[in-house]
Amino acid sequence: MVDHGLTIPLIKEEIVMKKSILNHKWILLVDNEPDVLIVLEEEILKIAPNCHIDKTTHYKNAAERLASFTYDLVILDSLTGRSSDLLSRAVTRFHPFPVVILTSRSSDQGVLKGFLKMGAQICLPKQNSGDIIPFLEDVVRHESFPRWKRLLEESTGLFRSKLKSGWREESRFELRSAGGTESIS
Repeated sequence: MVDHGLTIPLIKEEIVMKKSILNHKWILLVDNEPDVLIVLEEEILKIAPNCHIDKTTHYKNAAERLASFTYDLVILDSLTGRSSDLLSRAVTRFHPFPVVILTSRSSDQGVLKGFLKMGAQICLPKQNSGDIIPFLEDVVRHESFPRWKRLLEESTGLFRSKLKSGWREESRFELRSAGGTESIS
């Protein structure tokens, strides 16, 4: 074959990566099993390569990081010795961090309900670490979005045929907060 100086561009497999809301976010991972931390970090970085991840297996390090840094998401192991204390520290701050609790198959349902009552956003099984990424994205996406408004928007599609037209304008009210007044419909 004679080379005439022409190059044929190679067709490369193009991977279309959706933009993840986890990109450029700061996440704290706390688990007493280093292998779990490694797997979670790998899974998150696959979808969000620009995510900043701090990880620790020790309570003291986790408590110091919660006091010293601002995180967009905190992921705690339900079996870590003092995970309820770490959860409390994360959600009672002036600007609370959204917290996800990782559970095991043997987790007590009463304990998990307690975590949710304390302020955890969701409890997820750690066995399916690759499947939890969409849930983590959802927690970050809706962290500052009032839950009642999110629920209303998600449910209006189901009840659209039952709602009369103009219901949003009729149900408009103001939400007063320390930052001012915001009109919500």
